Amino acid sequence: MVSKSTSGGRATMPDPRPSGPKGLHNTSGVVQDRPDGAAQARPQAKPQPRVRQKVAKPEGPLKRQAQRKAMNEGELDLDVDGDAALDLGVGAGTTPTASQQRRAAHKLALEAGILAAARELFAERGAEALTLREVGAAVGYSHATLYSFFHDKGELLARLAEDSLRTLLTRLQGAADGAASGGEAAAVARAFVNWGLQHPHDYRLLMLDTPAALRESLIAGLDGLIAPAALPAARAAALWAGLHGLVMLEQGGLAALGGVAARARRIEALLAGLLDVR
Repeated sequence: MVSKSTSGGRATMPDPRPSGPKGLHNTSGVVQDRPDGAAQARPQAKPQPRVRQKVAKPEGPLKRQAQRKAMNEGELDLDVDGDAALDLGVGAGTTPTASQQRRAAHKLALEAGILAAARELFAERGAEALTLREVGAAVGYSHATLYSFFHDKGELLARLAEDSLRTLLTRLQGAADGAASGGEAAAVARAFVNWGLQHPHDYRLLMLDTPAALRESLIAGLDGLIAPAALPAARAAALWAGLHGLVMLEQGGLAALGGVAARARRIEALLAGLLDVR
């Protein structure tokens, strides 16, 4: 759109297309420029504080070790089903909620299932072939889940060794209780050899790869079972060495000839020399 100027030339008229702050040109005369500070007059949205979400961290091996140590020293108050207050995530003397009790029961059940699966695989394949991945697959969990219960394979084997030691000492104590007076040590010796041959992987884990934390308990438990025989220390050590040799020779197939009868004769010969059993 153009118009004639007074000088005879042509003058360009302002473009009426919207270009101003309100959608119209400043020179159109329809609206005025917005006053200074008009933009700041609008209420600003109040910034909201950032809310940090708390995520529960899985229990690590150090926390579990502290819990077991406290339980052994009697520092925790036991609650329903024998669970410790610390295991339920509450302070000592505080009654856990129903939800906390369910979580603790689920955790204990899962740990028991893991140990049962590991025990079955261990009895079948031994310590070297046992893997956390196979144990996790057996209970329907990834092997990463097992690390919330056990720091590594060594800690899992240590738990299995604890169970093996408990089973062995119970078996030997039963043999001693059922023996005639004066024959407790001989009964324990026979039961020791039989158990070692029946549970070769457990025997090797206890006698060859004994976890450091169990060595004192193993030695004290075995010596306590033959204490009624009042053997001198050197003769008691020779007795256990001889019994261990018999088990290892037969496990290796070097003394398996003759079957059960030959085994019984070898045990009797050892007892006759060390316990004066005739």
